[in-house]
Amino acid sequence: MALDDREKLRRKRISKANKGNTPWNKGRKHSPETLQKIRERTRLAMQDPKIKMKLASLGHAQSNETRVKIGHGVRLGWQKRREKLMMQEGCYFEWQNLIAEASRRGYTDEGELQWDSYNILRQQLEFEWVQSVEKRKTTPRPKGSKRAPKSLEQRRKISEAIAAKWADPEYRERVYSGISKYHGTTVGAERNPRRRPSGGSQSARQDSTRRRTNDTEKGVTRSPIQQFRRRSKTPSYKDPLAHTKLEMIKNIRAEKNSHRNQEK
Repeated sequence: MALDDREKLRRKRISKANKGNTPWNKGRKHSPETLQKIRERTRLAMQDPKIKMKLASLGHAQSNETRVKIGHGVRLGWQKRREKLMMQEGCYFEWQNLIAEASRRGYTDEGELQWDSYNILRQQLEFEWVQSVEKRKTTPRPKGSKRAPKSLEQRRKISEAIAAKWADPEYRERVYSGISKYHGTTVGAERNPRRRPSGGSQSARQDSTRRRTNDTEKGVTRSPIQQFRRRSKTPSYKDPLAHTKLEMIKNIRAEKNSHRNQEK
């Protein structure tokens, strides 16, 4: 419903006259009966299609200038909220530090606590480690073997003890059986001759003969452990089905070759 100029002027005069006056219903509250009546009247009014169309047509699009003002106000409000929160967090953090410092110092009759003991211990360990590294660098290293050298008397006693052990037939038999068990051969079994290259067979024989001659001249006797060497490299287990498996492999290869020839 459009208003004429006369009605607009009348309403404007009324608004100007009432401006600054205290409303008659300021501070008053409706009774529960009045609130119930308002709810019922509002529910009935909202069911009217005309009122629904009127409410739907209310409002208008904001201009660009109004949108800029609204955006500026919203940003200003959020900036003030952030500043307030930052100030509160700073005060809370400072309060926590004050409480912690007071707890660390304690009262007059209490001892002061050392909260950074872990850092102090870590620094001390690092310092000790650096000192040990520097000391290790400056300390001269011993030359030769780290073991203490044996005197001639100790060597003579060790040699006599070993000779006495090998003079015992039970000890010798036990050593022989252990060696044969380790290598998988029986005592006294014939060993296959060691294969040697054709070009160096003569030189190898000469070297072995020369070594034996030198040992005889020097009076050196080799122990049975050094004399007992395994020269056979044949496996200790032989598959009884090896021939059958070899025939099966040959047949499979022959079938594959025949299939390839047929495809060609």
